[in-house]
Amino acid sequence: MGRLEQLRALHDACRVSTQAGPVRYVVTGEPGVGRTALLGAFARASRERGSATVALVCRRQDRHTPAALVGQLAGALAGRLAPGSPQEARLRHARDRLRTPDARPEPDPGLLAAVGGAVAALTSGAPLVLTVDDADWADAGSLAFLQRVVEVCAQHPVVLAVSLRLGEPPEAPAELAELLLDADQAALSGLSERETALLLRTVLPRGPAAGLAAACHRLTAGNPFLLGELAGWMREHPHEARDPARLETAVLPAVAGLMTGRAGRLDPAAARLAGTIAVAQTHGSADTPLVARLSGVELTGTLAALDLLVRMRLVEDDNALRLRHPLLRNALTGGMTLMARNAAHLATAAYLYERQAPAEWIADHLVASTVPPEGAWAAGVLRRAAGSARAAGDDARALRCLRLAVQTASGAEHLRAALELADVHICIDPAAGLGSAVAMLARATDDTTRRRLLGRISDALYGVGPAGNGQRVLDRVAAVVEGTGFHGWPRLHDVVSRLFESPPASTAKLVEDLPALPPPPDGHTPATATATGTGTGTGTGHVPAGGGELHAAATAVGAFCHWLVDEDPRESVRRARWALGRDIDELDLQPPALPAALTVLAEAGRHAEAAAQARRLGAAAHGRPEPRRTALLLARARIALAEGGLPAAQRLLAEALETTAVRGAHPHDPLLVSAVGLLADTLLSRGDAPGAEALLRRHRQLGELPAGWYYRSVLLARARLWAAAGDLPAAGRDLAELRARGEEAGLRATGTVAWRMHGVQLLDQVGRAEEARRLALEQLRYAEATESAYERGRALRVLGGVSGGAEGERLLREAVELLETVPGPYDLAHALGDLGCLLTALDRPREAVAALTRAARLAERCGAGALAARVRQQLLSTDERAPQYVSLRGVLALTPRERQILVDAMRGLTNKRIAATRQITRRTVELHLSSAYRKLGIGGRGDFPLAFRNPGLWTLLTDGTPVAR
Repeated sequence: MGRLEQLRALHDACRVSTQAGPVRYVVTGEPGVGRTALLGAFARASRERGSATVALVCRRQDRHTPAALVGQLAGALAGRLAPGSPQEARLRHARDRLRTPDARPEPDPGLLAAVGGAVAALTSGAPLVLTVDDADWADAGSLAFLQRVVEVCAQHPVVLAVSLRLGEPPEAPAELAELLLDADQAALSGLSERETALLLRTVLPRGPAAGLAAACHRLTAGNPFLLGELAGWMREHPHEARDPARLETAVLPAVAGLMTGRAGRLDPAAARLAGTIAVAQTHGSADTPLVARLSGVELTGTLAALDLLVRMRLVEDDNALRLRHPLLRNALTGGMTLMARNAAHLATAAYLYERQAPAEWIADHLVASTVPPEGAWAAGVLRRAAGSARAAGDDARALRCLRLAVQTASGAEHLRAALELADVHICIDPAAGLGSAVAMLARATDDTTRRRLLGRISDALYGVGPAGNGQRVLDRVAAVVEGTGFHGWPRLHDVVSRLFESPPASTAKLVEDLPALPPPPDGHTPATATATGTGTGTGTGHVPAGGGELHAAATAVGAFCHWLVDEDPRESVRRARWALGRDIDELDLQPPALPAALTVLAEAGRHAEAAAQARRLGAAAHGRPEPRRTALLLARARIALAEGGLPAAQRLLAEALETTAVRGAHPHDPLLVSAVGLLADTLLSRGDAPGAEALLRRHRQLGELPAGWYYRSVLLARARLWAAAGDLPAAGRDLAELRARGEEAGLRATGTVAWRMHGVQLLDQVGRAEEARRLALEQLRYAEATESAYERGRALRVLGGVSGGAEGERLLREAVELLETVPGPYDLAHALGDLGCLLTALDRPREAVAALTRAARLAERCGAGALAARVRQQLLSTDERAPQYVSLRGVLALTPRERQILVDAMRGLTNKRIAATRQITRRTVELHLSSAYRKLGIGGRGDFPLAFRNPGLWTLLTDGTPVAR
């Protein structure tokens, strides 16, 4: 696998030797890199080419055995000569003599002559290939003899290929340097990633996936020996081997033995230092003083041992010490006892702490030790250690680190540690964690701490619910916050936690009736700000000191409730904006507050503003409990849907469903129901009706639904699903139920963006035309109140679709003109598609094709598969009636390459120029053009003026076609 370049160089040396005499070639590399395999491959290939080969292998004991290599050479040459010849007898005698214990250190001159004669005989037809593996272990006498052999054979074609172990030459006899003077060098490195994949394919039962091969290459740096050992582990652990991340857990003792064992024999400190580096480089690298301190080796000895490891290419030659092979690091640390690793990690953390290293470096080592940290660690270090432990799923260790941090911290650091401690405690044991958080709240002396602790408590209570332990917690909190600016928090939480259980108008009234909500400080007095509860007062009732603490969260929730029921959304938008302008901690007092305010902006056509606020404030959801994350993901998905970003909405909604699964939400949880309904609706828009049906069935939303106005998104998705399947009675029943639930809850008829996109069209489709037109007019009034180009364009499109005739065309053209001025192609594609369908009905097929073609292109660009399919079907039917020379079916039948070449020809390029530009042959151009002409039913370039007079066909033909230059 690989090494072709080195093999070619060695064969080139054979060719050179036939002209210039002996050639010396040296192969080096790290342990296990394949020096011996390369020499063996070279010898085999040389024999196939007719060369005689002699393979010599040096062993560690040979360095102290005089002329050991000479005996091997004599025996090998004798085996290549004809039996009974004088030279063969002389060489066999020398071999036998040099095997005796009293062998002379210096071979006699007669032996040298016999070797020379043998070489002359063996090189009569092809070069002699002499390989010496591990030459740095040869004795001085043998090396000197080899040098004389090379000198004697100066007129013969001989290739002396020698392998050296990196790091060994300084310990080898001086004669080795003389033998290899001016020799060609080949330093082997690891295999490439492609070569690694090829090697694994030959040794594993099944070829590895691309990601798995890349992980193996990274772990081994392409070292063939390490790859072989790792492949063996993968065969023994087939299930773990499927996951690249699980390879990180492979601990192979044989790897440590081979890779560092020889270094330990040369320098006893080297192997110890390698293990120290393996532990110390947890954060990526270690430095020399740290390694010296941990290993107990004085600095000079450390540098000498590190020099050996660097020359052996086990450690990078840099001040930041790192083992080159992660698999070796696993082997070294895995071979240590748990206590030895703990001691090394804690010692490393202490060393880094003394030198004021980055906190994350210190924290990594504290977490790597299973012994809880003790002593005067900085709170920031302990907090980072806790974060790393939580990321690894070790909440118990995170709890120990944070408790120590709370004991040692002060000021802002103490607050952060206390909040994180509350988070972890609640995560481990919700009931005990809530009790601990309330106790911390009782000890808090400032509003910032109280605000953030109440945010944690509210997050946890949304998972527990208001009954049972949840109510007891609220009672305890009420006692703790009495007399503070938060004294109305328990009542606000109780109201907001029932947001989806009551009609929104009732929830808004309850929020407005809370006595602890004064007017906001800027003088603006939304209804939720009044102390009298009338919604129109000036807020002059009794206000406790600091009572404004709850106002941002209450205003956001109130804005959402009013938006759900008011026909004019402007007041709700103003309230949402005011709430979003407050500090995130104020909104965090109630988990629904932030997503509620964002939803109001998004649904009222303020997409860009909502997206900017989500980016600014949404980061606060990271690391927080799942209900808050789910609600924020739903809000961001609504923003994406309002902007027409179907792929982004699908991704966000899928993530929201994952978070509901993590927290074990019940099937009728409002957040889960909303996520299912919105995702099903998005899948339908993308053209994946089977996926939408499977989603609804998986979450048991296809049968009879429980009471609750928040099921409207599911009912809308179901109605669209039935209509797409041709079951209009079922679609009509779901639409009727959707409308009835909305009226019962007092909801605004124009509903959500999803309803305003599809609801009126569905009502018209199931035969409720009068109701559809009435709702279309209401939607237009709502859109004018929002002052949003998106909403007005959407409403004009819906009204134009149900109006028909000249009035419908006027409304649709106005919608197209308006939607062309806003970002996002989704609504524009709908408007153009509806316009094209209307123009078809008005028997104006040429204009219809132009509009429908543009709609199809825009729908495909934004991932609206259902719209694209519907428009293309309309295109095909319209095309049959259009007075044109080339049919749309012919254009759609063209392959992408045929389209490209046809467009080049229509732009005036010759066949020769097209071939040069596209880097294909002229014959290929001619074949593609002939095929295109046949599909289009034209004779050639002369028919181009007639063929594409229809602008719709030209747009479709050139959509996405690169221009030739």
